[in-house]
Amino acid sequence: MNETPTSLPATVSLSDLLQRDDMWMGHSQRFATREAVPTGYEGLDARLLNKGWPLGNLVEVCQKGMQGEWQLFTPALLQLPGLIVLVNPPAVPFAQAFIQGGIDLDKLIVVEAKERNHFVSSFVEIARASVGSLLAWQPNALTYTEMRKCSLAALDGSGLSIMFRHAAAQQQSSPASLRLFAHQVPTGLEITIFKQKGHLQTQQAQPLVLPMPAHWAAMPAHNHLNHATRARQPQHPPSNVTPIRGKS
Repeated sequence: MNETPTSLPATVSLSDLLQRDDMWMGHSQRFATREAVPTGYEGLDARLLNKGWPLGNLVEVCQKGMQGEWQLFTPALLQLPGLIVLVNPPAVPFAQAFIQGGIDLDKLIVVEAKERNHFVSSFVEIARASVGSLLAWQPNALTYTEMRKCSLAALDGSGLSIMFRHAAAQQQSSPASLRLFAHQVPTGLEITIFKQKGHLQTQQAQPLVLPMPAHWAAMPAHNHLNHATRARQPQHPPSNVTPIRGKS
């Protein structure tokens, strides 16, 4: 005759279950999936379930072109050990900028995988290897099945796995644990969290603007963005000032 193991209680109350750290209650922030690394931005950490970028999970960033990837992830890259692997970076990495940002060039590896199947296989192998940090820019739109392969590989690993996708992918289903939309604005980088596994999203989160690093403000690209924004703004005199007109 089978006997009930003595190590297990005969009954468990609901209150006991609700005290467990692995019990998800929809709105609760107590549910922790895996280890996380701080983003370097207090406001962003406060909105993330694990108070940082989740390790051993797929993080997806949707954006139009290059939208401040290094501003967003450099603080985390500086905290993590191991290699930093870039798959299909949209531009040739500028060594001097990495040095100024504090990134060790000896830890940097660039992988070219322009074909979609090569990209997926590269992402899967690197993510599973837990090299440290993986940042990948998809060459073409991936199917849900291909995204799931990448997501499962990230779950098998323990590093930071980031995939950058086009803004149009925001409207598609994705198995990624965390999905963001990034948009460069004159004051910094605007981030919207539109999916976070383990957190019940009752409504779309309000955008959060991460301040632009001071030493970036003088760079030509950001100066151009500021000037273009000011040029689009209507130039009206203040309402409490009466225009001065000359005599006719």
